[in-house]
Amino acid sequence: MKYLKIIAPVVFLLMMNCAAQNTPKGFDTITYEAQTRGSLIQITVEGSKLLYKSNQGEGTKEVSKEQIEELKKVVSELNLEEIANLKAPSEKRITDGALHAEFIIKIADKEYRSNTFDAGNPPKELKKLEDFLYNLSDIKE
Repeated sequence: MKYLKIIAPVVFLLMMNCAAQNTPKGFDTITYEAQTRGSLIQITVEGSKLLYKSNQGEGTKEVSKEQIEELKKVVSELNLEEIANLKAPSEKRITDGALHAEFIIKIADKEYRSNTFDAGNPPKELKKLEDFLYNLSDIKE
């Protein structure tokens, strides 16, 4: 019986630790920037605020708790250490055929920056994140 008093809390702590590891990664800020000569799109999520800016205007929106959780889930599916090495599927930005786009994700004191890619045609690993941010903002691709 006295072993049960020792084993039960240990098992409980192990279960809680495993459950905590399955929660989506948090983030401090996510920034999406796309620009070329004369054009700019910037979408930033920080806390529960979304700030967006484009040539058509700028604004701020509140992001719901559910949307933040979904965004955390999308970020947790990414291998952040590797986003700088992802290859863009097209190269239209080189001839100004598309905006130069990139993601900057800040978590604690670490910054993860993607390679540049054509806006609207990111590496497949980043497509879900780009689509999600455009859906949150009032900016049309």
